[in-house]
Formats: sequence, C-alpha cells, structure tokens
Amino acid sequence: MTVDNRFFDHLCILNIAVISGVRPRGRVVDNSLHGRKSCGILYIWNGEACFYSEQGEMTVASSGELLFLPKHKKYKMRYTAKSTTFVLVNFEPIDKNGEEVSLFEDITVLAKDDELHGFAKIMTSFELCGASKTVSATLRKKELIYRLLGAIYASTPYLPIGYNLDSKIADGVRLLEQTYLENLPIIEFSKACHMSINAFRCLFQKQFGTSPVKYRNNLRIERAKELLSEGSFTVSEVAYSSGFENVGYFCRYYRQITGESPSETKKKNQFGEVQNRKPSF
Repeated sequence: MTVDNRFFDHLCILNIAVISGVRPRGRVVDNSLHGRKSCGILYIWNGEACFYSEQGEMTVASSGELLFLPKHKKYKMRYTAKSTTFVLVNFEPIDKNGEEVSLFEDITVLAKDDELHGFAKIMTSFELCGASKTVSATLRKKELIYRLLGAIYASTPYLPIGYNLDSKIADGVRLLEQTYLENLPIIEFSKACHMSINAFRCLFQKQFGTSPVKYRNNLRIERAKELLSEGSFTVSEVAYSSGFENVGYFCRYYRQITGESPSETKKKNQFGEVQNRKPSF
C-alpha cells in the first residue's frame, strides 16, 4: 500500500460484522443491481470464488487468499469449487469528519496467508467473536480489524490505499515498491514513467518528502523490523533478507531510523514474549 501515515491516524472503523460458513459449487451472490452495502474482506480457507464486474472483468480468490470488496461495487460472485469455506468481515471505514473512506476502488486480491503475517490466525479470531454482541466482543472485533489492515499493509506495501498518488510517477513508484529488495538504479523507475531521472526525482520528492533511495531504504527497514520482531533470524540474516549488502551499514542506518540497534529490537521482542508467556501447570 502506498499510504500517508495520517491516513491511518484518522481512520475509524464502524459496523463490523462477521459471516462465515461453507458454500457449494454454483452458489451465486448477486450485487449487480445496487452494489455492496459495506466494504468487506473475504478470506478463503478452502475452495474458490470468482467475481465478475460490470465491465466483465473476472477476479479469482482461492485457498489462503484475502480479497477486498469495496462498498457500492456492483458485481456477481460464484463459488466454483465443490465446497468453499470462508470468513467475511464487513465494515465501514470513515475519516475524522465522518466521511466514507475508499480503501481500494476495485475488487482486489490483497495477499496470501503466510507465517509472518498470520492472516489465518486473525480471521480465526474474528470467527470466535463474530456472533457475540457483548461489549468485549465488539471491542475485540475493532482490535482485530486494525490488526488485519496492519498485516495487509506489511505484506503488500505496493498496493495503493487511501493516497492520491501523482499519476505521472505512479508506474515508477509501483515498480520501486515491488522491487525494493533489489538494487535497481533510479533511472529504471524514471523510464517506467517515460521521463528524465531528474524530473522523476523532483516529483517523487514533492510527493513523499524524501528521495527514491531513502524511500526504498525505509521500506527495507520496515521489513527488517518485522523480521527482527519475529525473533528467529540473526541480525545478518535480517540485513541480507531486507536488501542490505553490508551488515555494518544496515545496523547504522537502522539505528538512525528507529533510534535503536537491530539487536535491541530483537531482544525487546524476545523479552516481551517471555513476559507474556503463561506458566504451564
């Protein structure tokens, strides 16, 4: 996601509702007349579902995938596997003024579950509290939807959400975000926008307030923080896995950006795990 932090600062989620179940092949959901009444995030445990837009475009979601369904979107959906097990979280995002917020304009496959981001665990938690109307369950669902959006952001930084990206540099920005672990020269991003490297740098600086190189390094630092928090990687492994070729430079840059060393981040999270671990009897 290409997103300004202020977008999340002012984001409020209302009317969270959870639906889960099993659907047979051929079952159809028709929102082609009036469109969806709310935004939704669909997770497919097992099976497959196909979505058909008004323009005839088809989007397929299969086992382990998350799919975003925008409010007001008109489409038809058909379950195409013998049986499909799913959980759907409907919600309404608004800004600080109470206005509707557009996360994604189109039906979008967000990500596939993995151990690092744990979408399946979050969706399981939604199912456990989904039917309850208690205050604690309502608060739990609010917590989970923000966790889910955070996990989606961490796993797919290139997906545009809530940010008016200058169309002149959009292709270059997306290429940068899709290849941020590689050391592509900046001229490749300017070529993607059919402009000179100086023009690209100027527009990029105006859009993000930083250079393309620093922006890329900051994406790498965010990935490094996730890997360090996970706890099973050495600092060297994290550096190389985050696109840094020199461990010493990585450590210095990490401290410059985060205010602490990679080792301190790792120890802090490991200590937190020990503190939160329940004794077994």
